[in-house]
Amino acid sequence: MKSLDSMQSMDANDIARARNAIPLLGQTLYLNTGSSGLPAQPVVEKLAELTRTCELGGLQAYSEISQLATQARNRLAKFVGARDDELAFTTNATHSLNSAMWLRWNAMRPAHGKPVDVLFSDHEYPVTDMIFRYLEQTGKAHLIRYELSSDWAEVEASLNAHVTDETRVLVASHVDCNTGLRANVQAISAWCRQRNIISYIDGAQAVGQFPIDLHRIGCDLYISNGHKWLYGPKGVGLLYVQKNFLDQLDPPLVGAGTVEWGNPIKFVDAASRFELAATRPVQVFAAMNAALDWYESFGMCKIEGRMRELSDYFKQRVLEQPERYKLICPLPWEQSSAMASIQFTGKTIKEVGAFTSRMFNERKAVLRPVSEGFDAVRMSMAYYNVEDEYEQFFELCEKYMFRN
Repeated sequence: MKSLDSMQSMDANDIARARNAIPLLGQTLYLNTGSSGLPAQPVVEKLAELTRTCELGGLQAYSEISQLATQARNRLAKFVGARDDELAFTTNATHSLNSAMWLRWNAMRPAHGKPVDVLFSDHEYPVTDMIFRYLEQTGKAHLIRYELSSDWAEVEASLNAHVTDETRVLVASHVDCNTGLRANVQAISAWCRQRNIISYIDGAQAVGQFPIDLHRIGCDLYISNGHKWLYGPKGVGLLYVQKNFLDQLDPPLVGAGTVEWGNPIKFVDAASRFELAATRPVQVFAAMNAALDWYESFGMCKIEGRMRELSDYFKQRVLEQPERYKLICPLPWEQSSAMASIQFTGKTIKEVGAFTSRMFNERKAVLRPVSEGFDAVRMSMAYYNVEDEYEQFFELCEKYMFRN
């Protein structure tokens, strides 16, 4: 594996090819891939083609495109270092999480009958927080907050300080959606295995940013999606269930694809037991083949290298203006990602939100405010972005945030 210092990157021709395939970039200052990536025209055209074929070609066409969907799922399994039978398609990461949380909570309860202790980090996606607070509200879980950091020693100290004899589940983000920090999820998963704790990792912001090897990470559950850093169509979620963990989850849905036909009812021996294969938009899943083809036409190494360049560039520009901005993410690439959040000196989240709304309405600039305790703006550095776009951002900040 190449070192970070010798990492390849996209050249001028690669960048031009990427931008030419995404017309919206010529009309919009798009700096929010962390919410949704922009698919290239070949991906959109393939989705449209598959949709026409699926709807006009009858059941035969539907069956053939279903096979292409399975092919895409198997390619994605290889992409993240999993077995074919360990990955399931869902509609998005939230859907994947809801499926993953059908744990046998009652069976895990301590002898005294109290809710299961869940170690829950202080850097989780708002919907993840919502789901686990619902589990707490319904008496299944008791949330214990620990501090997530890019420094494993700090995380380990926090985990050791908060773990209990009744802890059965741990939740951590591979890449934090609010600041872009990258956690050492391999160390976290190993810590969990030593204590017989279920490890659930949210990889919604990780897959596509840098190489992922789920077997090496060693977690029990991992979720992601296709519409962010893989630049696929909306409507693709990924659910990884480690093979030996499969029977510790109760599938929430029963139907075609989840069970074997016969009597008694028996779930299939694969993660696809969480993938209801009843009539569904298989063309959306099949279009991930085109997304992977486009991604692989550049290559992981070049895309990661380009995102690292942009991340370093943006962070350096922030550090040059300490009177204006405060960076709230790690500096080294191996501890961070293609997202970085900054705070504005003397500005509240209300002012930040008003700024991003105004930029969207008046300047066609797509920015993401971070209200979850950070009062910041989160920037994304996708492979199709260029340095000049971040200079435009700073010009807008100067004009609308700091100039009276």
